[in-house]
Amino acid sequence: MAGTRTGASTIRQSARRICRMVGLYGTAGITAATTPQYGAAVAALVVACNVFEALDNYPGEIDQVNPQGPEDQPQAQG
Repeated sequence: MAGTRTGASTIRQSARRICRMVGLYGTAGITAATTPQYGAAVAALVVACNVFEALDNYPGEIDQVNPQGPEDQPQAQG
């Protein structure tokens, strides 16, 4: 059975890429090249990325490292 495509993983990957680029290049040229509103939107996205990373250090990936997200399941002992 085929799964439902929501685009969530692509959006998450793209947002993380933008956040990494802002970390590398900064935001000084964004407002000058676009508008103050766009600069504010990018700044808000970076805040959202930081909050998302604080909730789970590997969002969307199954891992056993704290902090853990809802996708992280405890390993079965056996």
